[in-house]
Amino acid sequence: MNRWILFLLLFVGTSSAESVQLDVYQCDRYAAELVFLQQNTEMKRSDQARITRLIERIEHYCESPTVARKPPVEARERQSVFGHAHYSDPEIYAQWQAFFQKPAICHHGEQNFQSAVKCAEMVAKQRQAFESRLDEQKEAKERNRRSELERISIETSKETTTASSVSPERDDTSFQFNTDIALKKSDGHFSRFGFWLGIVLCGYLFIELVKRMSRSNSTVNDNKRSFKAAYHALTSKLDNKKYIVVHRSMSPLLEELDIDGVALSPFGLFVFVSCPYTGEIEANLDSEMWHVTREGGAQYFLNPLNAVKIRASKLAECVGAKSGVKYLVTFNNGCQFYPGKPVNCFEIEQVAFEVMRYTQFIFSYEQLRYFEQRLYSQSHALEASHQIAS
Repeated sequence: MNRWILFLLLFVGTSSAESVQLDVYQCDRYAAELVFLQQNTEMKRSDQARITRLIERIEHYCESPTVARKPPVEARERQSVFGHAHYSDPEIYAQWQAFFQKPAICHHGEQNFQSAVKCAEMVAKQRQAFESRLDEQKEAKERNRRSELERISIETSKETTTASSVSPERDDTSFQFNTDIALKKSDGHFSRFGFWLGIVLCGYLFIELVKRMSRSNSTVNDNKRSFKAAYHALTSKLDNKKYIVVHRSMSPLLEELDIDGVALSPFGLFVFVSCPYTGEIEANLDSEMWHVTREGGAQYFLNPLNAVKIRASKLAECVGAKSGVKYLVTFNNGCQFYPGKPVNCFEIEQVAFEVMRYTQFIFSYEQLRYFEQRLYSQSHALEASHQIAS
């Protein structure tokens, strides 16, 4: 019994030691790939390793290759050809099948990355050549089509000329009648054109008139002095425990001095005069007149700093403030000063921040109450000899 077991083990070992032989087609593909890689001038390390593996496989597994059963003709015809996804038209795909020649490296067996890349490059070159040939065929067809159209047009023109020469001459009366009809039609066209042109011109004039009226109304509204926005900005941003904002409508003295508002605080007495102009303002401190330019026109106005300086000094005399009086001119938002913004000129949104910059105590709260009482009661403080800057 032991002899039989030993005999079986020896038989199995010898049979397993025999190498499995590949078929003829697989050995031919390995040989073709080996020849292709050996002919490659730019040899890489991966290509050298692939050549070594191919030589080993051919030596061990292709000593006596087996004969593989060939697939039937119908199955071989049904095998996919490279480029099926690119050419959906059956006619073009049939031309591609006739043109394409499968490279030797593009086998269906085991492939590494380098061989697959080379296969794709060779297939791409064939596809590029095939597409260039298709473009040439399309251009030839287009030239033939154009030449055919030119020939047909020449033939039709010849037929029309011969028909017109054979046809009898037109009657003079009918020709005159047709001419009159054409003239009447042209007159109708000119009258309609003039009618629509007049409508367009009237609409344009109406739109320009409306623009000019709205511009004049906006100019009048802009030139009207208003301290409402600045008063709202001061009362909303300043602390009412430290600042007392007085509007000109609340004090007869401010009305007489033509001052728009006053802010009383321990840090100083701030005098405000609003300037209603908006646009690009050319501010020259040494000049009596300033120039403003905006959409729709330009104009000159008096230097507001000179006027507010005189009014602030008169107010200081009336309320009894010997120092700590500061004057500010408020402009609407969006003003641009050239060549630069003067020191005491501010936009409405910047007025409150400018007032809060002063933090040194100058007046006591008793003095502030005294100044407030003088503002409310000194309507007769100005004499007739005092000049009020306008």
